[in-house]
Amino acid sequence: MKRLFIIIFVFFALPLSLKAQNTIIGDRMPEVSLKKWLMDAQPEEAEYSCWLFYHSESRLCQQALEKIKRHIDKYEKGLNLTIITKEEHKDAGVTLTKHLKEYVGVAFDDGGRTFRNFGVKYIPYCVISRKNRVVWCGNAAMLNDQTIEKIITTK
Repeated sequence: MKRLFIIIFVFFALPLSLKAQNTIIGDRMPEVSLKKWLMDAQPEEAEYSCWLFYHSESRLCQQALEKIKRHIDKYEKGLNLTIITKEEHKDAGVTLTKHLKEYVGVAFDDGGRTFRNFGVKYIPYCVISRKNRVVWCGNAAMLNDQTIEKIITTK
């Protein structure tokens, strides 16, 4: 009877453990699966990459985007930004086109696969990586100037 109870417990507990956070600081970046790029414009390569999970109707996402874009200009070739959205091109394309720059690109998620691979449960969610390793992840609305400066200047 005990053995049956343990088997049933493991059977139900396993899916919970599989849904654990996918993005862990220091680990390799999860797989990025993108359908297409807005205006086929990918951001230029940089030492650090910022991945912002975004929805155009979210005020917090808009504020986080503006905050991060200031740092893109400040660090020039040191930081690029990829805005990832699950929205359709016709819904988000027009509003996001104004954000395109040399180091800023907008990507459309392939059926939500990238959101799932990163374990995104809320937006604005942000991941900053260097050499394909996660160096910071969390709520992009909480990302402040001091944190970004600490990340970029620490190697």
